[in-house]
Amino acid sequence: MSEIVLSASFFPLLEDKHRYLILCGGRGSGKSEFAARKIFYRCLNEGNHRFLVLRKVRKTCGVSVIKVFQVLLRANGVTFEYNKSDHVIRFSAPSGKSNELLFDGLDEPEKIKSIKGLTGMWIEEATEFTASEFVETDLVLREPGTTYKQIILSFNPDQLLAPWLKTRFFDNVDPDALVHISTIEDNPIASMREDYRKQLSLLTDEALRKIYLFGMWASPKGRIYDWDVQPAPVRYDEFFYGLDFGYSVNPSALIKVYRRADEFWVEEIIHQAGLTNQAIASEMRGLGIGKYEQVYADAAEPKSIDEIAEFGFNVRACDKGPDSVRAGIGYLKAQKIHIVQGSTNIIREAGKYKWREDKNGNVLPEPVKFDDHSMDAIRYAIMTHMRAAGAVYIGGIKRSVYPE
Repeated sequence: MSEIVLSASFFPLLEDKHRYLILCGGRGSGKSEFAARKIFYRCLNEGNHRFLVLRKVRKTCGVSVIKVFQVLLRANGVTFEYNKSDHVIRFSAPSGKSNELLFDGLDEPEKIKSIKGLTGMWIEEATEFTASEFVETDLVLREPGTTYKQIILSFNPDQLLAPWLKTRFFDNVDPDALVHISTIEDNPIASMREDYRKQLSLLTDEALRKIYLFGMWASPKGRIYDWDVQPAPVRYDEFFYGLDFGYSVNPSALIKVYRRADEFWVEEIIHQAGLTNQAIASEMRGLGIGKYEQVYADAAEPKSIDEIAEFGFNVRACDKGPDSVRAGIGYLKAQKIHIVQGSTNIIREAGKYKWREDKNGNVLPEPVKFDDHSMDAIRYAIMTHMRAAGAVYIGGIKRSVYPE
């Protein structure tokens, strides 16, 4: 039998057979890793499984959880096949029984409804789903089978994003559900606990501390942006990119910005942790980003900028200076900005991007510095590009002014 690393907090859930297994927790608590390990455990021990791993948008599912399973399978010496175009992993149990892991999103809800023979499901980042979308998804897992059917839901308890989850599973008792709450201390991997502790120790905002440090329901207040969600524009005057570097537990974020007169649309292109500069360049090349397309990157990372430029990309440092963050936010708040549909991490970050408060609840003129990589990349791109153009667009007219 392969070895599965679990903390004492998660271990009893390995054999839990409730219809709904609710994994609610803070950042880095290990809930997603446990969900993958439980599915792996059932596949090896029971076999003949067909699990659907679901996120709101298919491409984000591919980036986030397919890699988790691939690492897990390789670490345990399990041979598998991965169909990249269909997002399917296939492997056999020791008994010879086959297993399938399907990775998808609600981009095409009718396609999800047509999937047959599912034996289980994992909904990652469940706060991305609406209550009605969850009901429709729940109905997909209703065919009879020889093993128990379970839907695993994993998420951070942000009430602003998904109040229905709190009402459905926390405010009311469901005999078909088991609720588990975890924190960073429940992560079984010491190095990850330490990395996340460093991040979480910087949190001073009470609502965000409750959500990400203690795994408690809270509603962040004082949101900075109020952007809507729209399809990508069919017509636009130009486009360019913003890039924020990360590594370890912090993702690198590449955002595409479309401009049409005085309106901007922002689209998530890359949002992934663990990428080296070479890997970022490889992803950019695979996405078809050309050598003349302008990319504005974090000026605090000159070495990273130089390394990506050496791969043939037109990358330059963003404009930074005293009070540039506050000035940049002020500029973005004065623009018409829309989030492109499917940009789930931009939607999530914008939903909780807020001003800091002092101990008396007074708003301070600086944002909470936490989980804001897309927000930074958007600011780098729009502010620096418009400054380079020597203009802002007001009412569709180019004017040679710029807020200092």
